[in-house]
Amino acid sequence: MVLWTPGFDDVEVIGNTGIVGAANPGTSLPVSGTTLNYGTVTEVISAANNTQDSWGIEVVLIETCASAVAPEGSVDILIGGATADVLISSLLAGGAYAGSERRYFFPLHVPGGVRIAARIAHVSTVRTPRIFINLHGGSPPPFRVGRKVTTYGTKINNARGQAVTPSASGAAASVTQMTASTSEDHFYFLPGFQIAVDTSVNLRNINLGIGVGAATEERIGTWWLRTDAAEHQSMHPTMGAWRHVPAGSRLTLLASNSGTNDSDHDGHVYAVS
Repeated sequence: MVLWTPGFDDVEVIGNTGIVGAANPGTSLPVSGTTLNYGTVTEVISAANNTQDSWGIEVVLIETCASAVAPEGSVDILIGGATADVLISSLLAGGAYAGSERRYFFPLHVPGGVRIAARIAHVSTVRTPRIFINLHGGSPPPFRVGRKVTTYGTKINNARGQAVTPSASGAAASVTQMTASTSEDHFYFLPGFQIAVDTSVNLRNINLGIGVGAATEERIGTWWLRTDAAEHQSMHPTMGAWRHVPAGSRLTLLASNSGTNDSDHDGHVYAVS
């Protein structure tokens, strides 16, 4: 596997957040007029403004939901011009609004001089989600950098990941297989998880992990999703787990709820190679 090594310099961040206060920062992602379909592909960082090779990409999503509204949504990050390729697929976006957010970081080489765009599939036809993308580059990072993100888990529809039923009331985590066999070697893993169609979510803490291997899978990483009665959802930490996992490995999503489950949960595992 070829690794990309940036030059020695100060760390630089390129993004679309602007440099002054704004009532609506970032970039608006239009939803489709047809529920669960993708909205228009929207430029987030232009090729002209992407002035450096980068070793990491951070994606932040806000305003994807509202109180008493079904929160399910999924975002694709694209790279290139009019015929852009999907760089990262199916970032689950449910429940990010009014002080909560969805945040993902991937140690990924993003070349300079190319356009970065995004699109969202959402259950709503009227929401106005917003996206921030930060590209980190310059001085070499103290970690390995990849060129590809693979999304594991069978999508229920464009806006949802694979169905997951967490164990309830603090019981040992349930195990949901995301893939029986990884397509290639991976070294960095991050889960995506959301409560989807429920419009009256409860205050809960859902503990998440990623399992590797057969029935006695090894757990790598611990994250938690916090939800509340206003349908907010936020996951912590936003960094993934670093572990070499060879091609052909089984991946699972582990989930344990602090209380009773809400109606529907879904998830993905994102893996960098």
